[in-house]
Amino acid sequence: MLLMLDGSTPICEDIGRQLLSYGRRIPIHELDARIDAVDAKTVMAVMKQYVYNHPPAIAAVGPIEQLRDYDQTRSRMSTTTN
Repeated sequence: MLLMLDGSTPICEDIGRQLLSYGRRIPIHELDARIDAVDAKTVMAVMKQYVYNHPPAIAAVGPIEQLRDYDQTRSRMSTTTN
């Protein structure tokens, strides 16, 4: 992640993104701590809030013979069956 901040342009973009998102620049040690704080429980909570029980949007390009049926995909994203 730190390697992407190699140069003045990426650093300026990172500062701008942080100011827009957080209203301040996040120090590296705080950003690292935030990343380390994410665990499986956090990921599952986010999945339940934003993914499960919401109808997915599916787009495909090219041959779609192997594309799973939409209703099958939607049913697998329901917390009532997971």
